[in-house]
Amino acid sequence: MVGAKYPAAPLGMITVAAMLPKSWTIRLINRNTEEMTEPDLDWADMVMTGGMLPQQRDALEIIRMVQAVGKPVVVGGPDATSSPHVYEEADFLVLGEAEGLIERLIEAWHQGAEGGVFEGEKFQADVTKSPVPRFDLLKLDQYLHVGVQFSRGCPFNCEFCDIIELYGRIPRTKTTPQTLAELEELYRLGYRGHVDFVDDNFIGNKKVLKMFLPELTAWLKERNYPFEFSTEASINLADDHVLLEQMKDANFFAIFVGIESPDTDTLVSMQKRQNTRRSLAESVHKIYQAGIFVNGGFIVGFDTEKASVAESMIECIEDTAIPACMVGLLYALPNTQLTRRFEREGRLFANHDIHVDSSTADQCTAGLNFTTLRERRDALLDYKTIIERIYEPAAYFGRVRRVGRALDCSKRKLDVPVRNRVRDLRAFGRMVWRMGLKNPEPRRHSGRPSSIASPATPEPSSTSCR
Repeated sequence: MVGAKYPAAPLGMITVAAMLPKSWTIRLINRNTEEMTEPDLDWADMVMTGGMLPQQRDALEIIRMVQAVGKPVVVGGPDATSSPHVYEEADFLVLGEAEGLIERLIEAWHQGAEGGVFEGEKFQADVTKSPVPRFDLLKLDQYLHVGVQFSRGCPFNCEFCDIIELYGRIPRTKTTPQTLAELEELYRLGYRGHVDFVDDNFIGNKKVLKMFLPELTAWLKERNYPFEFSTEASINLADDHVLLEQMKDANFFAIFVGIESPDTDTLVSMQKRQNTRRSLAESVHKIYQAGIFVNGGFIVGFDTEKASVAESMIECIEDTAIPACMVGLLYALPNTQLTRRFEREGRLFANHDIHVDSSTADQCTAGLNFTTLRERRDALLDYKTIIERIYEPAAYFGRVRRVGRALDCSKRKLDVPVRNRVRDLRAFGRMVWRMGLKNPEPRRHSGRPSSIASPATPEPSSTSCR
């Protein structure tokens, strides 16, 4: 819609690039936005790649391409750390957080090593020594937004989550000057607009965050608000009025929240108790009142799900008025409590950590890599029902209108250059064409008054969305 080639810039790769010797000449090729050509490989002495599970297939293809021309390849990142056996073909493996490991790789390379495995101690990387990422390597106009990182780790213990396995349950934060230096570099390069704090739980260390946010607000004010921010946080953000106000003042406009399920038994079984003993709808609407838009994550496929899961999840999504819902099938990620339990129970599929060809599956259809307790067909039909119902135009645009009325954006400030405004106008024009003129179905609903009332004030002890 806006002419970008991909939503997010590769923050991990440009952070690693900043850790490499200043004497090295570095070229960044993002396979999401551009091709890697033979001249690129001819030019290189070494190729470094890596990422998360969705990048697995292409990372393996890169290994084969690079080695076919006789060049060494280094692989790292979360997926290699979780499933090193998948990447055995690589010449060098970097397992764990890059801080402290990259130096060992560089030393071995300078000493003539032709391969090796470099593994770091878990949760010990000092993020205060992480350098300013090489934002200058990015073609900034290719992306919807650029990311920065404030912290790693999450204090919760969700059974299905691999963040606590990779980064631990004690959030480690960068310093305020360190984070502001990263934003200053983006500002110096002329970037304006949407910046995403990629933290898996931005509010994991509230004490440090509450000291950082006023400094961020002051930095923005001095530069006439060049950025607006999004992030990911747990639902207990709604319980902290002070923190919500600080985030509002600091120009946060959107957060992703893992709601997962409206069912208390399911939340308890997945060890996501922070979502229980509350009204999810009331919590989400408190965040709306701070002018912050909520994107929600929901999962289908847990052992404790009832036959009514589709209806209760649809009701939850309607009550919270979340337009953009990422509903997925449960996937047992490598090295999680969930995966280990399924292994003990003999329910985990063979090659559960091998990502299938992306031409036949994606994050919506690649799940349930285990034997379900419910009839598999029933879980899939429930999933299909949820997706069809929540993205039916009348339902979707009804939620859009309700959240638009609920958001308090009175303190939002953003000063962007003319080029950004022109880009947004073009995007609006494309939207009018695709959703209004070319396709009449959304047009019939997008301007129609909502017929679904906002939810009544829920009981404080309720876990359901009503």
